[in-house]
Order: sequence, then structure tokens, then C-alpha cells
Amino acid sequence: MHFDLTTPGLTGAWNVLAWSMSADAQEPQEVPVDVLPPLPKDSARPLSPSLPNPPPFAGLRTFYHPASGVVILAFDWLAFGTDLVSDFLALPVICVLSFLLTFPFLYLIQVKWSLDTKASALGKAFLGAFLVGLPFPITGTLLGAAVLALAGLPGNPVEALKKITTPQQSGPR
Repeated sequence: MHFDLTTPGLTGAWNVLAWSMSADAQEPQEVPVDVLPPLPKDSARPLSPSLPNPPPFAGLRTFYHPASGVVILAFDWLAFGTDLVSDFLALPVICVLSFLLTFPFLYLIQVKWSLDTKASALGKAFLGAFLVGLPFPITGTLLGAAVLALAGLPGNPVEALKKITTPQQSGPR
């Protein structure tokens, strides 16, 4: 957009603006600005300094935290073990309760231990709770295998137990 100062009406406004700027003009002052270098994209997010101990599996970067994978598979197993007792008559209620019970656990694990943003944790908790709330067990299916892979859990329970019980190394030596 181009303004011509000879246009009628603009000249007076320009003069008033120029006069008010010159009346309040101060000498330019240098303002200190701190500029931080950008973080590399492959760097891990720093842990919060307020946390005395890092969360479990802090260095592991997987879609789900391993504890979320365990929660998904455990709630799925518990929910659909009860289907046999109720002769599948309580299936709709069990699906809804499974979703509602799983969602807060997954959200808290993803926010507190995986250090996800709230929006990311909500999405992951919704997806995990949805899988638990499906009207069939996912533990022995491709969906269960996907949960294991997304959580970084090994398929062998003995390997999973070793991974959980061995102390984490704090970093490269």
C-alpha cells in the first residue's frame, strides 16, 4: 500500500504524528536481548529441575510409556475375563467402564512419566482407552502386538520383567 503525503487530509495527520513523535523523542537506548541457541531436533527433552528423581524409563522415546502399555493390556485382560462370568450380557457396560477406568491412568502416566504435552497425552489416553473398550479382547491380536511395540515392551514376559527390574543407566559414560 502506498500513501502519497500530498493527498488532501493525510498531510495534516502526518504533521501531527511527526510533531508528537519529535516532542516525545528520546535518545535511542540499547536493550539487552538474550537469545538461546535452538535445540537440535533429535535431542531429548530436559527433565524438570523440580523433580528429584527422573521418571521411570525417562530416556526411552516410544509412542506409549511402557507403563501405559502394561495398563492397556492389563485392563483389557481384566475386562474381558469378566465377560465369561456375565455370559456376555454385561458387555456394553463393561466396555464403557473399561474406557472410563483406563483413560485417567493412561493420561496421568503419559503426562507425569512420559512428559507428553496435555494435548498429546489426551490423544494417547483416548486411543488406549478406546482399544481397551473394544467389545473383544486385544491381548492376543495384532492390536495387542501393536500396543507392545508402541510401548517398547518386548513380546516375551521374561524379557519384560528383566527390563523393568534392571536399574536404568543415567547416561553415556
